[in-house]
Amino acid sequence: MVDQKYEPDMIEGTVEEIVFANDVNGYTVCVIDSGGEPVTVVGVIPYLSAGEHIKVTGVWQMHPTFGRQFRANAFEKELPQDEDAIFRYLSSGSVRGVGPVTARRIVDRFGSDTLEVLENHPEWLAEIRGITVARAKSIGESFCAQFGAREAMIFLNTYFGPALSIRIYKKYRSAAPDIIRANPYRLCDDVPGVGFAKADKVAHELGFSSDCPERLCAGIKHALMNAAYGEGHCYIPRHELIDQAARLLGAERASVSAALEECISQSSVVCTHMEGHDACALARIYTAERYTAAKLLLLKQNSLPFALEGVRDQIALSEKKQKIKYDERQISAIEAAVVSGVSIVTGGPGTGKTTVINAIIDIFESLGVKYMLAAPTGRAAKRMTDACGKEAKTIHRMLEAAYSDEGVSVFGRNEEDPLGARAFIIDETSMVDIFLMEALLRALKEDSMVVFIGDSDQLPPVGPGNALNDMIESGLFCVTRLDHIFRQAEKSLIVVNAHRINEGEMPELRRRDGDFFFMERLDSASLKALVCSLCSERLPNAYGMDSLDDIQVITPTRRGECGTVELNRALQESLNPPSHSKREKRLHDSIFREGDKVMQIRNNYDLVWNKGREHGEGIFNGDIGRITRVDTREEYFIIDFDGRVCEYAFELADDLELAYAVTVHKSQGSEYPAVIIPLLQCPSPLMTRNLLYTAVTRAKSLLIAVGDAHVMRIMTENDKKALRFTALPYFFRQYETKTEDVL
Repeated sequence: MVDQKYEPDMIEGTVEEIVFANDVNGYTVCVIDSGGEPVTVVGVIPYLSAGEHIKVTGVWQMHPTFGRQFRANAFEKELPQDEDAIFRYLSSGSVRGVGPVTARRIVDRFGSDTLEVLENHPEWLAEIRGITVARAKSIGESFCAQFGAREAMIFLNTYFGPALSIRIYKKYRSAAPDIIRANPYRLCDDVPGVGFAKADKVAHELGFSSDCPERLCAGIKHALMNAAYGEGHCYIPRHELIDQAARLLGAERASVSAALEECISQSSVVCTHMEGHDACALARIYTAERYTAAKLLLLKQNSLPFALEGVRDQIALSEKKQKIKYDERQISAIEAAVVSGVSIVTGGPGTGKTTVINAIIDIFESLGVKYMLAAPTGRAAKRMTDACGKEAKTIHRMLEAAYSDEGVSVFGRNEEDPLGARAFIIDETSMVDIFLMEALLRALKEDSMVVFIGDSDQLPPVGPGNALNDMIESGLFCVTRLDHIFRQAEKSLIVVNAHRINEGEMPELRRRDGDFFFMERLDSASLKALVCSLCSERLPNAYGMDSLDDIQVITPTRRGECGTVELNRALQESLNPPSHSKREKRLHDSIFREGDKVMQIRNNYDLVWNKGREHGEGIFNGDIGRITRVDTREEYFIIDFDGRVCEYAFELADDLELAYAVTVHKSQGSEYPAVIIPLLQCPSPLMTRNLLYTAVTRAKSLLIAVGDAHVMRIMTENDKKALRFTALPYFFRQYETKTEDVL
């Protein structure tokens, strides 16, 4: 049911009652006296107390259950002025140590001057019966803290939305106005969600010049962040960084170069001569790569205390248990897991990676070695669990990831509190960026063993780094390449064509039987119509598939006629059209409706979920769910993420996307019964072999490519992989014989 909305309006009045307040996100339901009938106001209005005077800008709406109410988009708060309002304010519990009785005594004594006394002369409160000097001091301190929060929030709401204001306040507390006035660009480093563009806008409004040192340094770090999360670079050659930052800032190269020296002196940027040039990196990324290299080289020296002959006996027992005969490559991989502290198993679909994982588990269990299984995403962890019959966790969950109050991710498992297992098997390692790799390694004891499983021909991580490939290409670790397609997999045209694509050969498209089909459509309109028809009717009718649970559309790009944005709109209209029986909410450019398929696109360690009697926290990047309820009064969705049901506030919806169609990057680590791949011309950086290969290998039982065969040929023949500047190879060479100074 769509909200009925009216023209934007403004109301003001005194807060009579706080009906509901969420301390985490600031969502509030209150009743205000605006001079007529009491008005119910809903929205993000943090740190509100009864008795305060507020001005609220927003819209009237008719809620289907609770009737007419005013939805706040912006607000201003004023401290109460008259004695009745001051009494309501003090008796609301906002000031620690003051209840209704004490509030009445204070107001009776000081009248309309009460708040001035609390701020500047709290010792006068001791004149009142029942208030000691110590208690008077405590009441004054509590009021000043509340007053400071109010002043800070008024300042913050001038520049930021309510939710972001809360996050900034939690970081800086009442000092927020002074800190931001001194250097608004600090927000880029200190508060997730504040980017350079927002800080730059605030700085301009506060009077900072376009060539001030604070702006130039922030622009340099922003250029490095863009390189890290836009292109996966861990560093940029100095001259390229200066060029990029100068363009971004509209500044002279000489000014940027001088600012870069200042960043280096402040240790926020590191510049090192490597790979034939001066390389500049954010200190955080430099530290992550440096530590990763040193820790991997330290772990490499480990082995389990078992003779190789005994291990081979255990392999023979595993073959009997699994009723299988391992080939030589698989045996080498299994042995390496025991005799090498760091080993890598890489290979394409159908080459027996899962068989190797199960064999290694058998060996560890036979030898009494405590182990843990993990993968980067929830879907990859679930696949691992299903394939192995043993619990696999996401790496984030294994490391007990959480958010600090400021929204920064922290890991409960680290060097101070490492994981208790001796051995670790990490699947889908190609997806692991340098930050997650560092966090994982910091949580491993120095005698740990780790086996990395992955397909090095798939796309690199979305974040910075290329750890799996850097490890393989270093030649320093035991690497087993599985390249034999086993008989059962040979029957799958998906597997055969995936390997053909990986070898630069055009896949077989003319077969009318099997599990891989191509349907030609040369324009976007007919392609979208066919994709919708396949999802809504043809595949469900022909194969008995569920349109949402079994079929996934995977496309190379977000933008364009065949990108996720347009395809999701078309598929939502086809698979989950609007209905009077379905409530919905428009947020930004998207409509979220009951029944919609959605994807979490950023990690949120604090979202609480329930799964029957099980409770937990954390919904992670790539998790797919279904909206089961839209509550427009309390402003939240109920979303079922594969059995984990959570209450999802509207204000978090920036982390949510429709998921009828997803990008290839977002599909990594997942496997679907049926995959549909739209293929029309798209930006050249996306027309690559490894992107097509990654998309094809997401299909388990059925793959349908729809579009232009010429585009498929271009992608198959284009083996160019995007260059990533990473320092891991450099650090491997630096620390090959010495790691103590780093660890």
